[in-house]
Amino acid sequence: MIPIWYSILLGLATAYFGFWFGRSRNWGLLETVGEGKAREETGEGTKGRREGTARVDAGRKILPQVRYLASPSSGTVENIREEGNLGARILTTESKLYSPSSGRVLSIAPRGNAFLIMTDWGTEVEVRACTSEDDLLDRYFRPRVIRGEIIRRGKLLLEYDREKLDRECEDTAVYLMAKGDRTTTLEPAGESEVKTGDALFWVDEVI
Repeated sequence: MIPIWYSILLGLATAYFGFWFGRSRNWGLLETVGEGKAREETGEGTKGRREGTARVDAGRKILPQVRYLASPSSGTVENIREEGNLGARILTTESKLYSPSSGRVLSIAPRGNAFLIMTDWGTEVEVRACTSEDDLLDRYFRPRVIRGEIIRRGKLLLEYDREKLDRECEDTAVYLMAKGDRTTTLEPAGESEVKTGDALFWVDEVI
């Protein structure tokens, strides 16, 4: 028969172990929640490299959605304005163009070298390669999307013969132009050298 004092010690030991085991699990849970809250407050993990101002909704902090127009090609960037619209001229040696944003293809130029895209937030963006009006250059461009197509950011828009264009087109730079509207403003990302997919312009909503 087990002595009474032995049963008492066994019960105390079990209770002590259970108490500290529970505390350890709670501390681990609280630490994880705390780390998540810290990431939420600092904005870590938001898309792009831009920090936004969080807003408070129903007692919890909501991170802003970071919108941007991505570079359709790699190269050296020069910010430009045409008829009041903000854009970029990219000196590139690549032979492909990619979509700067998710949205819909509104139109494609007859030569196949320019695309008008309606972004998913309502801004019209034109992307084009080579500014020549020579119709004989049509054979160098191979569009990879069609009018009306729904596309995602990074979708291949165009393949073209860079070497032949360099000999026949005076300006083979890639252009991205965003048409201004009343609901958004654009802010240059400030990079002089970009890779395909890097942010060219941050997009802010006008309140």
